[in-house]
Parts: sequence; C-alpha cells; structure tokens
Amino acid sequence: MNTLTLTGSFSIAEAHSWLALCLAEVPERCPQAETVTFNFRSTFNGGTQLQANYSKGRVSYRSDNLSTIVILRDVISRIVSMGQIKVHIACDINEESIKKCLELIWPKLEYQSRLVRQLELARGLKELEATFEDLSYLNSELKQLLANYEHLHKEVDNQQIHLDRILGIITDLYIDKFKMLGQNVKHKTKELLDILKGECDLEKIVEFFGGK
Repeated sequence: MNTLTLTGSFSIAEAHSWLALCLAEVPERCPQAETVTFNFRSTFNGGTQLQANYSKGRVSYRSDNLSTIVILRDVISRIVSMGQIKVHIACDINEESIKKCLELIWPKLEYQSRLVRQLELARGLKELEATFEDLSYLNSELKQLLANYEHLHKEVDNQQIHLDRILGIITDLYIDKFKMLGQNVKHKTKELLDILKGECDLEKIVEFFGGK
C-alpha cells in the first residue's frame, strides 16, 4: 500500500471536508466520532482500494493505487495552502503497488485491444470481399469475423470511451510514479501509448514503467 499522512493543527471536521471534496461518495456531514474510517473500492480499474482514517490533527490515506494518493496529496495541499493551515504532509510509496495496479486493469485493456484487432482484421476481410467475389477458401473463424463486421464496428465505437479512460489511467499512473521521484516524464507518454495500442503485452508495459 501507498500511504499519505497529514499532521497538523486541524479539526476532524476539516479533515472530513477535504475527503468530501475529493470523493462524491463521502457524506457532507462529518460522523460524530473521535476517529473516522472510510473504505472505498474502485468499480472500474480492476478493484484498487482506498482507506481513509482521520481524527483531530491526523489523517492517513492508504491505497494500492499511487495515482489516488497523488491526487489526494495535490488537492489537499492546495486546500490547506489557501486556508493557510499548517500541515505536514508525508508520502510513503510502495513500488510493488505499480505492478499490482497494472495487473488489475490489464484484463480490461486486453479485452479492448482484442476488440480493436478483430475489427482491423474484419475491415481487411471486408476490403478483400469487395475485390474478390469468391472467399470460400476462408476458414470458418475468418468467415465469422467477416459476418460480424458491422457488430464489431459498433462495439468498438461504443467502447471507445472506456478504452480512452483505461489509457488515461495507465498514463497517469506512469506520470505519477515518476512525479513522486521528482521527474517529469510527460514527453515519454507517446511512447507508452504506442505500446498500449500496439501488441499490448503486460510484461512490456511493466518493463516500460520500470524504465527498462
């Protein structure tokens, strides 16, 4: 887990308001307790988790998604800066969490990539069909792919927003990893996207994140 810890002269209500600004699922009112704990699980990126635990003068966020920690740190840093609240912020990064995040979201990316490749192949078969009348030599799998061309086209169009979101999550994770190391790697995101949109091999993605 990656951990973000905040300590300082703030109330539990202020700590609650920071979380509420970051997550719509958090109730507006702070629970009546000395210590509050919330647990969240993402329904989109494969199931990464976030635990928020806070009391007067202390907040702890734990997540296996580094990007979640970075977002919380950046948003809360701006809030306390604007409010001139003295807060000490510390981050403890778990390098292994990066690979775990990639493994969690991989099935969704793999599905989207397979869909795109199937459409590209079906499109090629469609062009072949327009040139040659007799395609009886095609095997049953290719014939089925050709027959499903229109369905595949609609499915890829419908899934585009999901693919874009997945690519965004992975790209942000890459940027955030090196951001925490004090490095700006935005110039390398095109290379990463080429890998994600290409053969789309999990090990290649993990290696790229490792700087290999």
